[in-house]
Amino acid sequence: MKKQRDFPITLYRILLYLSRMRTNSATAKQLVRIERATGIDRKELRNLLIKLEKMELIDKFDSGNIGRGGHAIVHWEVTENGRMWRSDIGRFIQLGQRMEIYPSEFFYLPSDDMKI
Repeated sequence: MKKQRDFPITLYRILLYLSRMRTNSATAKQLVRIERATGIDRKELRNLLIKLEKMELIDKFDSGNIGRGGHAIVHWEVTENGRMWRSDIGRFIQLGQRMEIYPSEFFYLPSDDMKI
């Protein structure tokens, strides 16, 4: 049986990472960087990014360049709606922490461990 990730935490991590990286270069917001920082599998992450874009929580930007596999190199930016939802999801997670459902580590990205 495949281990399921908690959906609110998954969304929160994606939106948090993109919010933190909003002033960084476009390469910091490409699929592989988001995957490493959030710990979400690339296939699952790609599908979530597409759905988040459809819901207008993030925007997709094409660099006009082609990657090694012949695919377009794109990056994502969080929208104002995405920041609002991230904040709301964060409050939901805080409630879960107070109820002792979520540990305090849920507010951090896996990549935060590398900075210590």
